[in-house]
Amino acid sequence: MERNSFQLGYELTDYGKLRFDFDGKIDELEMSSQRRKAMFANPLFYYLLTLVFILIVWFIASLVINSIKYGFVQSFGMHISGLFAVFVMSTIVLLSAFGGWAKFANIAKNANAGTLRAYREAETKLRDNSISRNNSIQIYEEWLVITNYGWTQVYDLSMVAEVRLENTGRTNKAFTATFISTEGESVHASVIIPRDKVILIQLKKIFKKKLKIIMLKRAVQCPNKPIGTLIGATCFVSIAIIAGIGLILMHYYLEPSIPIFLGLFFIIGGVIGLCGVYSFVPILKDVIMPLLAGVIFIFFPMAIADTILKESGGALTIKEFFGIFNPLSAAVLFFGWLGLLFVIISIKTLIEYIVYREKK
Repeated sequence: MERNSFQLGYELTDYGKLRFDFDGKIDELEMSSQRRKAMFANPLFYYLLTLVFILIVWFIASLVINSIKYGFVQSFGMHISGLFAVFVMSTIVLLSAFGGWAKFANIAKNANAGTLRAYREAETKLRDNSISRNNSIQIYEEWLVITNYGWTQVYDLSMVAEVRLENTGRTNKAFTATFISTEGESVHASVIIPRDKVILIQLKKIFKKKLKIIMLKRAVQCPNKPIGTLIGATCFVSIAIIAGIGLILMHYYLEPSIPIFLGLFFIIGGVIGLCGVYSFVPILKDVIMPLLAGVIFIFFPMAIADTILKESGGALTIKEFFGIFNPLSAAVLFFGWLGLLFVIISIKTLIEYIVYREKK
């Protein structure tokens, strides 16, 4: 059925597939209800759940197999540390998959505030007080949903002819969005959208040539910190890089027993720190930092396990190391699984940077 009106006039219970979501009152730990629903259609969600499934199955299989060999009591004693590890790892993954970190942080923050009922009442009151100033944008396959100060309106996405992003304030670090229909109707979204490369790429993927970025003044990507702070932070994180280089030199010239991977760990950790200091450079924050984090997650637990196997002098084999579920063997899988995810995300982001780069 063809629609003739840009504005729908009422809200829907199901808008379909979510393509973009930005909520002005949600911090980095929180996840909007719309995005939480959309997670069930996201391969990342099932990638994380698969990790939990493998950890639990591996733990149970290890417990059963070793119970047959040594008896349940002895086997359970061998797996106590592994039980704690699988609980912690599964909790971390599930909180990430279901967007539960904000609630977890609030519960921890209010642990001494009284009963759970008092906490829920305080959370409800805070949510009710924030509704009136809630600003957000959700973009679905067919619908544009804009909430301004708690008032939600729904628009036909196919009738959007142009999207204007205009910079706000003196720092050029944020935008406001205006949507113009094919009939010339103009709708302004009050939510403040940060000038983030990843967010701009998401909008470019949806609107393509319809997206217009209008700078009311010359845009200059300025550091978030004073020059003195940048210099001090750079010198501080460079200590780790220098220490890593020193450890590698000690391995070759003074003490061969010092593992090379330890020096590499300090060097890569220092470079990640530098990326954090200069996070106002988008490619450092969105590509290099997750790539290096992924490298650390994949290779360093494996390097530690390899060192343990070599130091055992053959007393411990790979089969024995992974045959009993223990925190270290579980960490090799856990961090390697997450590290591979970070590497994939960084490569995907780099490709999007290239495809959706700003053409002069």
